[in-house]
Amino acid sequence: MFQVSEKIGSKYRFVVLCSQRSRQLMEGAQVRVETSSQKPAHVAMQEVQADKVNWTTLEPEAPATTEMGEILQVEAGS
Repeated sequence: MFQVSEKIGSKYRFVVLCSQRSRQLMEGAQVRVETSSQKPAHVAMQEVQADKVNWTTLEPEAPATTEMGEILQVEAGS
């Protein structure tokens, strides 16, 4: 079974991080790991697993409700 690192904490956060990083790769961002894959989603998964993607949790501007989840931001650049 797939295990995410303790730094990431949950498989849902992993999916969001991979999704945002995949979008960056499709827009032309540099690949941060050596891979033979050409698929942005697969490359993004490898980068997140290798801890090559910097990310932060943003505080929501509006008052938080119980229905609102956390907001993540993947930092662009190297």
